[in-house]
Amino acid sequence: MKKRTKIILISIVCVIVGFLCFAYITVMNPFNIGIKPLMPAGGHNDSGRHLEVSFTYTKQRLIASSQYAFWIEDMDGNYIDTVYVTQWTANGGFSYRPHSIPKWVSAAQPANKSDIQIDAISGATPRNGDYVFTWDFTDYNGNPVTETEFRFFFEGTMNNEDDVLYTGVISTGTKQWSDTPAPIYTMQDSEYKGMLSNVRVSYFP
Repeated sequence: MKKRTKIILISIVCVIVGFLCFAYITVMNPFNIGIKPLMPAGGHNDSGRHLEVSFTYTKQRLIASSQYAFWIEDMDGNYIDTVYVTQWTANGGFSYRPHSIPKWVSAAQPANKSDIQIDAISGATPRNGDYVFTWDFTDYNGNPVTETEFRFFFEGTMNNEDDVLYTGVISTGTKQWSDTPAPIYTMQDSEYKGMLSNVRVSYFP
């Protein structure tokens, strides 16, 4: 009887320890300490001519936050391709929360995209860490683009209408270059400016 009771107590302790570990990883570890960042889905291969955007992401543990998108337009403002967008917004979250990365929604028109097109460019909101997205100079249909200049946009919704936007011109050619675009905030006194930081855009011919 005592042996059986001991086994039951050990089993209960193991369940409690397992639950506490799970809670720590998913809820109580706001900085994801000890967790290796996962590369998000979406994006394109980086063989040959390509563009890279590298950045540091810090998740904001708030409702209506932590959504972002990186996309390309031509110099006339026509949408070309989305390199990456957070899954919640892309899969219809924009209809529930109209201010979730609104510039991307206006440009990409996700409501008119197929499930296959959305799946190809979106992924779950990643963990804290450093990330790199690449664009291989194709449009959203996979066709090579022929223009020599483009404009990139990197938009993040940090908290409700508190947004950040990085933008700049992509000049193609035979020389490699890098740029560190300055952030544009909708609220200059925002306390959530750390969501997207260390943004760097590089071109590889």
